[in-house]
Amino acid sequence: MWPFPSDRVMQGYAYILTHPGTPCIFYDHFFDWGLKEEIDRLVSIRTRQGIHSESKLQIIEADADLYLAEIDGKVIVKLGPRYDVGHLIPQGFKVVAHGNDYAVWEKI
Repeated sequence: MWPFPSDRVMQGYAYILTHPGTPCIFYDHFFDWGLKEEIDRLVSIRTRQGIHSESKLQIIEADADLYLAEIDGKVIVKLGPRYDVGHLIPQGFKVVAHGNDYAVWEKI
């Protein structure tokens, strides 16, 4: 009834593939929309870091232009247009995925 905005689909995947829960990937997004590589990268992060339905979520900051959360102390995800988040990212994390208004860091 209210379709997800097509320009925000990868933000949605960055959220569901890094957060606790059981994510679902739509066939069309994976095969027809040209998002296979970006989705694969996020799936790999989820798998490598062992994120699951009972993973621990800590919201670092949530404002109108920024959502920043840490999952299991191993993954940080940023959603939204704000880019000045370096001071909020702890040392020992590196960017491993990014796209239009999203970024994902892994603990190294």
